[in-house]
Amino acid sequence: MKNIINKILNQLEIELACYQELSGIYDEQKEALVKNKYEELEGIDKRITSAYNRVMSLNGKRQELFNQLKHGITKLSEVIEIAEKEESPNVEKLKNYRETFQKLAKDIEKKQYINFELLKTGLNISDKRLSLIIEAFAPQGSIYNEKGKSKDHKDIAVSTIVEEV
Repeated sequence: MKNIINKILNQLEIELACYQELSGIYDEQKEALVKNKYEELEGIDKRITSAYNRVMSLNGKRQELFNQLKHGITKLSEVIEIAEKEESPNVEKLKNYRETFQKLAKDIEKKQYINFELLKTGLNISDKRLSLIIEAFAPQGSIYNEKGKSKDHKDIAVSTIVEEV
């Protein structure tokens, strides 16, 4: 039992490093989105996918260790309960990991949400700019108003995007 808890602690340390790396990548993604460094986004997305795949692999290994401790355990809090019953000296370490993972999960979730909103805003701006460009070069239609009189040519002049924005 003591040996399994030590293996779980080692596994948690590896997972923590991976989650911290993922958090750092989300920071890089935010910076690239804010500074419009779109060339870097593809590489960042690949790194996020790679880190996510490592996290999923590590989750599987952790789950195997949890099952070695007791079949059916899925949460770290359950491991802590078992360690408390066995009076393990590692209970505080396990509790610290639980708190750290909870904070890190909230932090990553917040970063994902912010980056998603930045992406949406960027897409909306791009869509608006594209619409303005299309409208600027679209035919202006009839030069006559509804009363059959010629419109002032100033009204049908092609405007610039800067003026529209």
